[in-house]
Amino acid sequence: MGLSARHIIAASALLSLGGCSFATDALFPIFGDDEVSTAPPAPVASSASPSASSGEFRPAPVAASSGQFGLTAMDTGTFVNQKVSQFNSELNQLRGTLSVRNNQLESIRSQTVGNASAYHGMVGGIKSRLQVGTTPGNPQLMSQWRSSQEQLSRIEGDISNMNQLAAQVAADSAMSSYLLDSVRAAYSLTGAIDDDHRRLRSLEDEVNQTTVTIERLLNELTTDIGRQQQFVASERENLMELAGDINSGQLYGSQQTTSSSPQMASAAPGDFSQRRPLVVIRFDRQDVAYEPALYQAVSRALERRPDAIFDLVAVSPGSGSQNLSSGSARRNAEQVLGSLAGMGLPSDRVMLSAMASPTAQSSEVHIYVR
Repeated sequence: MGLSARHIIAASALLSLGGCSFATDALFPIFGDDEVSTAPPAPVASSASPSASSGEFRPAPVAASSGQFGLTAMDTGTFVNQKVSQFNSELNQLRGTLSVRNNQLESIRSQTVGNASAYHGMVGGIKSRLQVGTTPGNPQLMSQWRSSQEQLSRIEGDISNMNQLAAQVAADSAMSSYLLDSVRAAYSLTGAIDDDHRRLRSLEDEVNQTTVTIERLLNELTTDIGRQQQFVASERENLMELAGDINSGQLYGSQQTTSSSPQMASAAPGDFSQRRPLVVIRFDRQDVAYEPALYQAVSRALERRPDAIFDLVAVSPGSGSQNLSSGSARRNAEQVLGSLAGMGLPSDRVMLSAMASPTAQSSEVHIYVR
């Protein structure tokens, strides 16, 4: 794949998209303005890519230029010699920038591992409590659940930082490509002597090595971003299901439900058959304009009961156990939850749950008041 094609892939990946522990020494040494070398690159210790789902580093090696330029600086007095010195200075500046980029990536990856470890600890604590059973809708577990959401949002912040870093590395890649083209174009300049072309060849080799390093760094960033985005998306869904378990007071309580309809005997917080919904939003078409009516209903409910708690229930058509595995029901519930947050309703005033309804013709979201 050509260099320009890689640039296009990198640019598109930035909009949609951890990890290695690089060597702590400077990845790209700074060279003198007029020195050039053909010394082979020194090996870089293998390091690993971090995964938020595992909290471990599994680095992929990134090649780095190593040596000092070996040719003695000389002033041949030609215009080409001046261009060689200029290109050499630009290359040194680029390598210094890449060393900073490397340190930034290492810092982001370490932060992601810390956030992932904290997240798994919170979720593990909730599941351990649910495993032995607790009261339905336990407010302590709901508080821990909201903290887990916040911790997952921090990992999303790490992804955002990776995206910003990837954009910067993509710009470095474009600079490297421009520098390589400029060096190659200098061969055709008139008035050069043999030493000028010898230095140009050495400089071209060094720029090529730097270009390869930049591309590998960009590929690692792209891979890390994709991995973390997949993890966050999966855990968002798991948290929605965990909210249903908290409402039932036991781990995987929704799968243990034996009723084939939403009609149940008791009126526990997770049982909505005995309660009248404040709002019913039917997603039976595209772009349902529900927010005005939702805002009005919630505002009136808060006027009557300022300390009210709201149950947001994702309703899937059909019968069966309550769950949030239905893609459309989950997405619609997340959309309404975002609308409530945008209206200023604190997240600790909303409890999430799900159920199936044999009377529903499409995905629905019900809002109940406690």
